[in-house]
Amino acid sequence: MVEFVGLIKVNVVRGTNLAIRDVVSSDPYVMLTLGHQSVKTRVIKSSLNPIWNESLLLSIPDSIPPLKLQVYDKDTFTTDDRMGEAEIDIQPLVCAAKAHESSGISEPMQLGRWLASEDNTLGKDSVISLVDGRVRQEMTLRLQNVERGELEIELECVPLSQ
Repeated sequence: MVEFVGLIKVNVVRGTNLAIRDVVSSDPYVMLTLGHQSVKTRVIKSSLNPIWNESLLLSIPDSIPPLKLQVYDKDTFTTDDRMGEAEIDIQPLVCAAKAHESSGISEPMQLGRWLASEDNTLGKDSVISLVDGRVRQEMTLRLQNVERGELEIELECVPLSQ
């Protein structure tokens, strides 16, 4: 039986400069996968710079697998086309949330920093911070296995004890 350590709220903010998969545009949506769970955003019609601003919730299993994001172009009569993907290690965010939970600290502060590099999909450095008593992280991700595109997301870790 799978045990869960918390919830992760993923706000898929927007995509930027996404790849064209139809004649002149694309109809993108994002699929999030964490372990055996998958959720997806709504489809934005005819946009290479879609704004979803859509929050999705996933349970975090005890083993803490990476969060996988896949962008697709919705097609009516054929299989949806891939528009890129990214993978995130959410373990630092979960660890920061667990540490904060037992600390009793409530004032805003930076809890950690993740540097963009060739070894990860970050488009720019990302900070794990405590804001309004919540452990959050904003990220700009470079999409992989595609010619171009970025995805902006906001993560929030919610321990099960809250």
